Amino acid sequence: MTTRRLLLSGLAGVATLASVGALPAAGGPGADIPLFRRGIGVSHALGWADVGAEGSYGDAPFSAPRFRFDQPQRQAIRAAGFDFVRLAVDVGPFLAFTGPARDRLDERLIGTVRDLLDADLGVIVDLHPSAMNPAYRPAVLTAGVDTPAFCAVLALLQRLAGGLERLLQERAAIGAPRVALELMNEPELPQAAWQPMLEAAYRAARSGSATLPLVLGGGSMNAATALVEIDMRPFAGDTRLIYTYHDYAPWQFTHQGVRGNPAYALDAIAYPGPRSAEAMMAATQRRIGSLSLDGPALEQARQAMRTLARYAGFDRSALERTFRQVSAWRSAQRLPAHAILLGEFGVHRTPYLGTPEGAAARENWLRDMRELAEAHGFAWACWTYAGTGGFALAENEAGPGFDAATRRALGLLPR
Repeated sequence: MTTRRLLLSGLAGVATLASVGALPAAGGPGADIPLFRRGIGVSHALGWADVGAEGSYGDAPFSAPRFRFDQPQRQAIRAAGFDFVRLAVDVGPFLAFTGPARDRLDERLIGTVRDLLDADLGVIVDLHPSAMNPAYRPAVLTAGVDTPAFCAVLALLQRLAGGLERLLQERAAIGAPRVALELMNEPELPQAAWQPMLEAAYRAARSGSATLPLVLGGGSMNAATALVEIDMRPFAGDTRLIYTYHDYAPWQFTHQGVRGNPAYALDAIAYPGPRSAEAMMAATQRRIGSLSLDGPALEQARQAMRTLARYAGFDRSALERTFRQVSAWRSAQRLPAHAILLGEFGVHRTPYLGTPEGAAARENWLRDMRELAEAHGFAWACWTYAGTGGFALAENEAGPGFDAATRRALGLLPR
């Protein structure tokens, strides 16, 4: 179910809070932003809704066993040391349904947030379109600021912001719940085209709640280069905003073997990149032969293999360049460090990643990304907790717990 659209354009617990940054001073910069630190995406609970053969969602699009997100899983996430969940929500059913059916969906979403708060986990509700239903695929929903589909998204943002605001008010007597609403996952538009839609989405959410923390991205699949190009003037003075980007660099490593991605035919890609690409290219050539590719698919595979010569030598210092770029932008905007969210990073598992060499490479990459985010004071959410597709971090893709290598890489607590 998981495809990483971010990379398709690339070819042309917390032991202590003190370990990842101090709490913001009361009344100081960033005091209105919840302190999200170490998070994990949860995409199997309300993501990728079931679609019938005729293209409809049916009465209960999140009722199949694969959508189970139970108390043991929530408790295992918290016990490991994560302090928040980025909850991916397939927006299609929320747009398609009306009346009591839509009300039930809203209640399920709010109930899931309530359950996570009860598990002592903060929640970022992430509007996460999928391509499961062609009528609600990402490109349709963001085809233009005045299109019916995007206007429906705006109405959804207003409604969900209001619902989450009421939940916060309901729970205010027992503390300050850490909840935020992410306006749109990985918009496919370039930043300049996304900007007016981002502004409209922001206004819609703010019309639902004047105070709910919101998470904004810059378009271009949430690329860091798009984040730093956002025109910030429409958001000036709003102290309850978090800014997000995603990072799966280098795509040759993180997306090797992902169907539909330029890295699909790549094999045995190591991290850090070896000085010579010879072994990686030989392994990839063997994989290309086994896949029986032809036509455009074969040419794409060969193009991807040719990039390995440039990939050779890729290491942590190359990863850090993006963190420095985002940090410089953050400083120029006078934002606190915890107003930046590295919203996704992860590695697709392949047979190679199951070998001792591949497993070590995966662990090293996850550790480098996590440590760099923490060194720069950013919140982070790795992708993803459970489910099929190869990116699941939970042990055996279902959990509830995590294997030792994943815990080491992410700085999690022993089980």
